[in-house]
Amino acid sequence: MMDLIRRVALLFTVLTTAVVLAGCGGGPARASAAAIVGDERISLDSVQAEVQWLSDNEPAIRQMERRGRLKLSQLSRHIVQSRVRHELIQEAAKRHHITVNAGEVESLMQSVGGAARAPAQFGVQASRVREFARDFVLLGKLGQYNLERVTADFVGGYVSGDSPGSLASEEALALGRRIAAHPARAEQLTRQAGSEVIDQTVSMRELATTGSAQSAMLAASPLFSANEGTVVVIQPNPQQGSLWLVALLQDRRVSAIPHSTGGRLLPTQLLYQVGLQQLAPIAAAQGVQISPRFGVWDQASMSIVGNESQFTGHLLPARGSSQQ
Repeated sequence: MMDLIRRVALLFTVLTTAVVLAGCGGGPARASAAAIVGDERISLDSVQAEVQWLSDNEPAIRQMERRGRLKLSQLSRHIVQSRVRHELIQEAAKRHHITVNAGEVESLMQSVGGAARAPAQFGVQASRVREFARDFVLLGKLGQYNLERVTADFVGGYVSGDSPGSLASEEALALGRRIAAHPARAEQLTRQAGSEVIDQTVSMRELATTGSAQSAMLAASPLFSANEGTVVVIQPNPQQGSLWLVALLQDRRVSAIPHSTGGRLLPTQLLYQVGLQQLAPIAAAQGVQISPRFGVWDQASMSIVGNESQFTGHLLPARGSSQQ
């Protein structure tokens, strides 16, 4: 569990790039905001104070800084991201009546070495470690809740293989844009692109329990969280850099009751990723604004990235959809 939390909490140490903390203006409507989620404002001062606290009080953080393994800008982005997600998690838990008890939070705290070690493990100041732990537990429960309820209807296909002068990512995005412009021709356009058509109705649990790592990753993707009428352009497995899925999400259904109440237990990390991705409808409805000094919001991964070139995928509203 400790390794899992470390990977999740401090993923920013290897996946993010530097964004100058004192970057130039712009961003959320209020210049003193690090981020705005719906009507909730995350102040720039509070983020800077948390960064300073970690730098002053956590030797592990200072050591990573000295060795060049961590920049304060990366730490800042992680803190803003954790606070943005906190707002979304609280709203999701409220909507679905999902709760966490003190024992669950304490168990997670102990798994990372207790309260004394939690700030360095989670990358947040001491006053926020229980909030962070609670959010982590809630994400797992949100993942389980949605796993049993969400079904998606989609049509599209895979684009694979880079070739001289043409990248699979570029071909996938181009196909996605054509389908978004002409959604009624999704099957035809997919065939014209040389891809086999996938026209499928599938539940999230079905994909998550096939035993295929790629299918499990799709269960934790925008394929099950984007709005109906969205063309999703994503990598099912980032380790297969030249394989992309382009799919028009025709229908997304959320059952009031779970499809099943049993079945194979899924890894905590997968449930966490499913829960995180299922925050997307709330983020889309409320709106997430990030100050440019920290980067931009990537709706496809529910995270903050340095700039739009680092987006993990593309969500394209189809012509005639309610999003246009």
